[in-house]
Amino acid sequence: MTRAHVIRAFVSAALVVAMSGFGVGVYHAAGYLKAGRPQSQEPSQTTGPVLPGAILVVQAGAIYRYQHGKFTQITSEAGWMQPAADPTGSRLVAVRRQANVSDLFLLQPDGRVGASLTHNSSPTVESNHWAFYPRFSPDGSQIFYDYDPKDPYNAYRVDLAIFASPADQSSARSIQWTYPIAYTGGDVNPVPLRGGGLIYTRFSIDDQANVHSRLWYQARPGSPGTPLTAPADDCLQPAISPDERQLAMVCSHGQPQSAQLTTASFDRSTVSLGSTTELARGQLAASPSFAPDGKTIAFLAPTTPGGGFQLWTVSAVQSTAPVPTEISSALDLDATSAPAWIT
Repeated sequence: MTRAHVIRAFVSAALVVAMSGFGVGVYHAAGYLKAGRPQSQEPSQTTGPVLPGAILVVQAGAIYRYQHGKFTQITSEAGWMQPAADPTGSRLVAVRRQANVSDLFLLQPDGRVGASLTHNSSPTVESNHWAFYPRFSPDGSQIFYDYDPKDPYNAYRVDLAIFASPADQSSARSIQWTYPIAYTGGDVNPVPLRGGGLIYTRFSIDDQANVHSRLWYQARPGSPGTPLTAPADDCLQPAISPDERQLAMVCSHGQPQSAQLTTASFDRSTVSLGSTTELARGQLAASPSFAPDGKTIAFLAPTTPGGGFQLWTVSAVQSTAPVPTEISSALDLDATSAPAWIT
């Protein structure tokens, strides 16, 4: 085996570990490597400015609802993460993670646990599965999510693929949408579109063993798809505006401790992005989410280097100098759980 192959295998293995820890663990890693990390508070102990609707965030394995300027805990600290709401806000779907397995659950808006959508636990660790990043389809009929189909020759390999299943559990049949590049960690962050189609983050490794993330569009299950961003931009975590004309993303441009919140117009007819606008610079931005009216974007970022991730908002309307607003200041929110902004 050549030195290049050894390096590529090492990088691939490292990324697989990162992906099984939700793909963007670099956010927390970068924070903890820096000194002076302050003590965080429970969200229910803090207040902030009033925003329209409600926003779901996660801290320490519990889901909190931010409404009327206050955080209310709606689940216990039991490994909950990555909540998302259906179009009406009457149902939630969320991930519950344990040590070596994670599953999807339906929840009531008040946090009461309903049906388990997946059953990924196995008596043998290597047969466990992971499920992450659930999202309802725009009509609420399906749930898109990440899942690791097993490699018959390597049970420990984790390359996440995107699947879709009926939200009402009328059928056990699930459809595999994407087929990830092997040993990259897979495809993550599904964003289903009205009328079909999917935008997501796709990882790849170049000939120099550099890992890249790109936003990708796919019209139907199993189709090759079309890249929306260049490898050098290293963009991930897409979010689509309610009218599906604007795309928000986080791009690091090859700098692992820098991540800019960026937006671009999205043209469905040509499957392309327009010119980009940076809405937040100089921050380790993560996990953007549009408000129901499409005018504001919520995202997560530390206030200071090494600090916990806080909730921020910024205007999504094109501006020469957008100024983000800090909503919280003393929390330690889960950077891999995008704020779920619901009416």
